[in-house]
Order: sequence, then structure tokens, then C-alpha cells
Amino acid sequence: MSNLWDDDDDDASPICPACGVSALPAEVPGDEPECENPACIGFGESL
Repeated sequence: MSNLWDDDDDDASPICPACGVSALPAEVPGDEPECENPACIGFGESL
């Protein structure tokens, strides 16, 4: 039986190093995720 709350989640959301907010993964495979927090100094920049 699979545990849905395993700590070893390979699909974890990337975290912005500037603000610490998790971002959504890139929509297009191969693209880098971007910070989506408008209050962050890294908004719109690749993580």
C-alpha cells in the first residue's frame, strides 16, 4: 500500500532563494521555473 504523505517527494515545488515562496514548475519541459511572487526582488527570474 502506498503512503500519500511520503517525505521523499520527487515532484516538490521549487523554492525561490530570494523570498522563500514555492513556485510552480515550468509549464514547458526543459524551461526553468520562475518566481511568481510579485513582491519579490526576483519576480519573473529563473530559479
